[in-house]
Amino acid sequence: MPLIKHNSATNGTNQICFSLLPFVNSDGLWAKVHSYHWWLNSSLPLLELQLVVFGLVMTTIQLLLKRLGASKISSQIMTGMIFGCSWGTFDEAKFKLFRIDSEEVLGLLSYFGYTLYLFITAVKMDIRMTKQTGKKAWIIGMPSVLVPLFCGLFVCSFLHKGLTVAEIRKLPLMTSLQSMISFPVIASLLNELKIVSTELGRLGLSSALVADIFSLTSLLITKQLTRESAAKVYYAFGALFVQVFLVSFLFRPAVLWILKQTPEGKPVSRGSTQGVFVMVLLSSMTSTVLGHSVFLGPYLLGLSMPDGGPVGSSFVEKVESFVSDFFVPLFAITCALKVDLSKLFIAYGTAFTRVTVIVAIITWVVKFSCVFLGSLYCQLSSRDSLVLSLILSCKGVVELAFTSLYTEYRVISEGTMGWITFFIFILATFAPIGVKCLNDLSRKQASNQNRSIMHMSPNSELRILACIHKNENIYGLIHLLNITCPTPDNPISVYVLHLIALVGRSSPVFISHRQEDKPIGDQPAYSENVIVSFEHLEQENSGAVYAECFTTISPSKFMHNDVYKLAMDKFTSLIILCFHRTWTSDGLIDQEDNTMRHLNCSVIEKAPCSVAILADKGRLGSLASMASVGRGKCKYSVCVIFMGGRDDREAISFAKRMASDSEIDLTVLKLGSAVDDGSSKWDKILDSEVIKDFKTTFLGDGRVTFIEEESEDGPQTALRLREIVNQYDLMIVGRRKGLESSSPQTSGLSEWNEFPELGVLGDLIASLDINTRTSVLVIQQQK
Repeated sequence: MPLIKHNSATNGTNQICFSLLPFVNSDGLWAKVHSYHWWLNSSLPLLELQLVVFGLVMTTIQLLLKRLGASKISSQIMTGMIFGCSWGTFDEAKFKLFRIDSEEVLGLLSYFGYTLYLFITAVKMDIRMTKQTGKKAWIIGMPSVLVPLFCGLFVCSFLHKGLTVAEIRKLPLMTSLQSMISFPVIASLLNELKIVSTELGRLGLSSALVADIFSLTSLLITKQLTRESAAKVYYAFGALFVQVFLVSFLFRPAVLWILKQTPEGKPVSRGSTQGVFVMVLLSSMTSTVLGHSVFLGPYLLGLSMPDGGPVGSSFVEKVESFVSDFFVPLFAITCALKVDLSKLFIAYGTAFTRVTVIVAIITWVVKFSCVFLGSLYCQLSSRDSLVLSLILSCKGVVELAFTSLYTEYRVISEGTMGWITFFIFILATFAPIGVKCLNDLSRKQASNQNRSIMHMSPNSELRILACIHKNENIYGLIHLLNITCPTPDNPISVYVLHLIALVGRSSPVFISHRQEDKPIGDQPAYSENVIVSFEHLEQENSGAVYAECFTTISPSKFMHNDVYKLAMDKFTSLIILCFHRTWTSDGLIDQEDNTMRHLNCSVIEKAPCSVAILADKGRLGSLASMASVGRGKCKYSVCVIFMGGRDDREAISFAKRMASDSEIDLTVLKLGSAVDDGSSKWDKILDSEVIKDFKTTFLGDGRVTFIEEESEDGPQTALRLREIVNQYDLMIVGRRKGLESSSPQTSGLSEWNEFPELGVLGDLIASLDINTRTSVLVIQQQK
């Protein structure tokens, strides 16, 4: 409610006037013309104005810091500190915008949002994962919390002079707070840095999960040391036991009951999501009643829920975006509003604040060193060890929340909070910048070797990475592999990566089924159809095909990192991706997956080897076509379009393997032009050598045909493709990125290119206006 203070001229006493009726809505700016700021006396327009100002300032700072690589939390803290510090002569104007009574509304809204954030974060965590993490996570995670904690306590034993008994009792709690590593903070940072699905990111998450358990335990124990009597300690632990009991035997069974009401394979109903929301509010209310933080109940409830379950996942999907993009920034800004930078040096004059700052610096240095040395012991490179040290020693919104909470509970002063918040801001700004400079993904993804089909030695093993999203992709890929003529003298190794989007959990999962890695927890087995299908392929081609299946569960926008990593580890020469569009038996579009298309575009731009995209329009993946091969005569026809260039040379190199199969009819259509296409002399020499070698090796057999024609322009090429496309089951073309306009044969076609990842010819064959079931394979040679 508006609060007005004025001095009485008669007796010099202070009078305080309250508006007994709280004004939420305003009559408008012009209701009182002579008092234009009157409309801000109502809480709703004031809150809306504050949110607008926060948003504009935060976005501006974020755009400036984003170029450097700073995290989002740093711009949010900076926004709060800007409005929290003194403005000098403009303090009166600032007070009108941030009145004391308006802070209550801001605090209420931000704390409610942070409660939801903690619940969502806990739902996405899986404590059982600590049983499955390797030794590396424990070697790095456990010492990185315990060693800084003990070092900080040791330092405090020398710096307690001049402190009161109550302040000495608080030092272990402050040391524990500075030593903590928060899993939500690390997970958020790894997502921002786009390395959550990399090997280093997975190790960071596993280590952070282990460290988080020790951090919360130490905070819980040291918090009790600040209490004045043993009776209060017993009451606190008793209340915690009651809260755990309620979550375990009341709230969790209620959520599981809601989960059982949802039929398997069906989306979660709105009522189920609302039921989960009610349980979150009830758990929060019981925490408050029992004397604990309002955050404890929702956090415990989230941890108790099945990781990745349908109810939790549905709630996360519907709420996470609004919570992470609105509530969390508002919470960080509101916490930082309490910091007055102009009073930091005054606050440093107090003994307790000075000791807290020294302990914060020492614990951070020790933590950084522990992670670095632990990483080196786990045989990580110096660069990766340094990156992991910066990541795990970073701080964020969770530490900010504890600091704000302790300030409200009068554990620390606002001056101490100001220094801790400033320290969090420094780490949140410069740690990500350092990681970005050190961890150059493009450097890691680059390959120094020629990893393409064209550069393979004769009769060497062809290593292929096949990426699968859905069961519909399996049959087309298997048939494509079958017609590449695998033999004991010309073997292929296929590494199958089943890509599953990460929903309702924080930690990506990577499973090697050949090594019999088990999924974490009591979850259903992944990729059963994929495993069975490719095991059958390996058995049918004994000695000629080696198949190994993997499953990755990671965020859709970071899946390409898993593809890069596996391709590099297995030294593959070709990555085969499935087109994001599928067709019905009538040739109509069945479904499209834009997430799948985003992955294809990412991989084809930065892959460490050659890449192919398979658009299976029906013939290639049909069961009839699979059964037809192997009956003693040509049952499958393939056409390669050759115009020149590195991608076309890669396409014909891949087709050479098919030419050895007596059951395949192979046609190479070379489309030349009387007009110079502007290609280099070296490219023309290579094109000539590839064609010459193909003719020498394969012509003379009735199954292999070589046709040479001329095409004046793009429309003539398109017309020729329309004439022949229905004669073949599969057409193989080069992507020819960058040659669309310079090549006379494709000039003008790029204007109608709907899917650039397929190139102009691949897009033309796969487009809707061609009523055909012919599949197309678009190949791009390693860049």
